[in-house]
Amino acid sequence: MKYFRAFFAVVGSLLATFSLATVIEAQNPATASSSDHRANRETLKLVVILSRHGVRSSTWTEEKLNAYSAQPWPEFGVAPGYLTSHGYELIKDFGSYDRASLAEAGLLPTHGCADAASAYIWADVDERTLESGRALAEGLFPGCATQVHSVASGNRDPIFLPAASALKPFTKEALAAFEVLVRMRTNAEQDALIGQMQNVLDGCAPNSKCTPKHVPQTLLGAGLGSVIRGKGEHLADLQGPLAQASSFSEDLLLEYTNGMPLNQVGWGNVDENQLRRFIALHTAYFDLMNRTPSLARVEASNTLFHIARTLDQGVEGHAADGAVGPAGSKLVVLMGHDSNLAGVASLLGLHWTLDGRTDDTPPGTELAFELWQNKRGTYSVRVRVAMQTLNQMRNLDTLTLAAPAALQELPIPACGGDSCAWQDFLRVVDGAVDKDSVFTFRPH
Repeated sequence: MKYFRAFFAVVGSLLATFSLATVIEAQNPATASSSDHRANRETLKLVVILSRHGVRSSTWTEEKLNAYSAQPWPEFGVAPGYLTSHGYELIKDFGSYDRASLAEAGLLPTHGCADAASAYIWADVDERTLESGRALAEGLFPGCATQVHSVASGNRDPIFLPAASALKPFTKEALAAFEVLVRMRTNAEQDALIGQMQNVLDGCAPNSKCTPKHVPQTLLGAGLGSVIRGKGEHLADLQGPLAQASSFSEDLLLEYTNGMPLNQVGWGNVDENQLRRFIALHTAYFDLMNRTPSLARVEASNTLFHIARTLDQGVEGHAADGAVGPAGSKLVVLMGHDSNLAGVASLLGLHWTLDGRTDDTPPGTELAFELWQNKRGTYSVRVRVAMQTLNQMRNLDTLTLAAPAALQELPIPACGGDSCAWQDFLRVVDGAVDKDSVFTFRPH
């Protein structure tokens, strides 16, 4: 911590002169359909999906959670951080919807196991990612016994977590902490939301004058918090009210999307509208910790590198170092975490607004990279994001082409259009990744 204090002492005077705001560019919803591509005589050759796992329980233990609240938190019926049965069914349904969408695009047949071997699913080692991979496989190819691949249990997967060597250099740690500090800012709306969250934890309505049933062991407190040296897979971490409120808003989201009775969601004090307001706290925290450029370059470069190498394998038609899955695959799924999606989106400058929320990555969110080939044999890449709405998740609504997931095409700003020419895409990726954070790893 000494060198962090010394570093901040040097740059402290600079912070007074900086005033940065996060610019959120809401892209327009997608309008291009598979029939549009076919009309232009384009063929979909490969799709690489980076997905977040499904609805899980809180990653905190009940004892830790209950230290912050006047009433015990409701139970999910599974161990901390595990996929719930509701979450499994949601991802399975998303897999069925993906199959229908890919069939409409001409990449896969509508049913059967004939092309099951052309799909490759790689999951992180957590229970929730492995089970989400199995649920997606069951929805994509029912009855086909599609395998879910991963590194051996207990090992670190460099696709989803940065290599330990990338986290070591002091200069990167210091720069990351400095950039987070520069981007940190408070506003009245955020302060009010944190106060409303404290009311809910105290067992009161969000906007009431709250007298808690008893004083919790730990309160949210006040102020933005502080940036500290990162642990595990992070260069830097944020401690304080926003980080805590982010965790609690995510837990409330999980209660709602897991279909819990409304009298259990925030102890009956959080309806859908209030939940949507609280989600903004989680998005603000994720914007700091996953979209800050120096953090994203270290923590997401390896993910983006492997996505690009997998697409390159589709272009070249033979095995490529760093590609995920065998040559000839039509669909490759990387089942990871919301931090992976936010980091890759940061590297490429991607933003979205779906279901009334900007840059949110709820359970099951998919960031899809589509490799298209035109009649001249030229390749291009299109990116889209898809997610189930809050109420589709809560109600276990069946997704169909007529009742689809929330979907948006995402132009890559550096490419200047909806479609990114293949060589332009490679140029963008090459400029976005941190070469020192790339660890070539071939899952197969």
